[in-house]
Amino acid sequence: MFLVLGFIALVAFLASRRFAARVDALAAFSRRIASGDYRAIPPDPARGALAELGDALNAMARRLDQTMRSLAEERNRSAAILASMAEGVAVIDEKERVIFCNQAFRRIFALEATAPADGRPMIELIREPGLLEIVRRVLDGAEVETGEIERGTVTRQNFRATVSRLATSGADRESEQVGAALVLHDISDLRRLERVRRDFVANVSHEFKTPLTAIQGFAETLLGGALEDEDHNRRFVEIIRNHSSRLARLTDDLLELSRIEAGKTELDSRAVGVRGIAMACVETMRPRLQQGNLRLDLHLPADLPEVKADPRRLREILQNLLDNAMQYTPAGGRIWVEAASANGGDADQVIVTVGDTGIGIPQAEQQRIFERFYRVDAARSREAGGTGLGLAITKHLVESHGGRIWVESEVGTGSKFSFSLPVAL
Repeated sequence: MFLVLGFIALVAFLASRRFAARVDALAAFSRRIASGDYRAIPPDPARGALAELGDALNAMARRLDQTMRSLAEERNRSAAILASMAEGVAVIDEKERVIFCNQAFRRIFALEATAPADGRPMIELIREPGLLEIVRRVLDGAEVETGEIERGTVTRQNFRATVSRLATSGADRESEQVGAALVLHDISDLRRLERVRRDFVANVSHEFKTPLTAIQGFAETLLGGALEDEDHNRRFVEIIRNHSSRLARLTDDLLELSRIEAGKTELDSRAVGVRGIAMACVETMRPRLQQGNLRLDLHLPADLPEVKADPRRLREILQNLLDNAMQYTPAGGRIWVEAASANGGDADQVIVTVGDTGIGIPQAEQQRIFERFYRVDAARSREAGGTGLGLAITKHLVESHGGRIWVESEVGTGSKFSFSLPVAL
């Protein structure tokens, strides 16, 4: 009896040890799954409830592995999309803390790329009272709010803000956590175009009104009896002719600018020597230079390579820049034209510069100098007969040749207008 009882106890002990080992293996497998290790365990050769439980845990581990991989891919894809977006995106929780923001949002609000933003109060990152107000309205219950903010001092940037309500289920699946999604769209170009359009309409109206008023006034004066006044009638007619000529030049420049902007200007591009074109322009301006007591110097190397350009349009570009330099350079000043070859990255270029010792251009106005009708000194330009479209036409002509134009200037010292053209192959 003791032998039988001992044998039974030994068998029971071995069986319990094996059972406990199987249970420990399943428990360890469950802990591995909880920690993110989804490797399957070997199948249990002894069938039974524990073997079925092991198979079920293996199947669950495979499904969890697939689900987590899909979630990771989706998260990486979403992160890549948000990081590459030009719009600034931020997510704000119900406690007004920023829990996510992309790189564009950091650039807009000048946040350091490595500085942590998650969990910081919204008021520390967004220092825009108007934007804070619409975010708070959404957090208080509004579905969608929009607004517009303007940032920057020297270079102004306009952003349209759209704030939407976010609602997610809490841990108990009944409570609701409220947040807001903030998206900032850069509309700086749109506002700039609107401003340019308003300025263009206002400037065109003003430019046409002034000569038309003068023509009408002197015509009425002549019809009112001054026609018989031999001492003044000729002068009145000459004034009418001058203003008519100004209207004609203004109309021609507007039509020319419209054709260039519409891409309807045909260029007869071929190999052209800058030196010959520049010297031809200077010769036609000799009388005006002598009249204005201005000195003009040429620094054009003899071995300067030819450029690919339309000769007539290149002459127009240089003529406009020289006219502009003469208008804003006082008597006794100096004007110069220089050119040099340079490597422009993909192709060699020739850079032509027209400089002067004139009144100069303020830094804040240099970005607008190529806009239509924009003048640094409006009175001087109108007195010289300028239409305010010369630099705008010049810019479009240079760009249509595949080059670019820029200005360097300092008030009281002078200005240098430079443009580049590709070298003829």
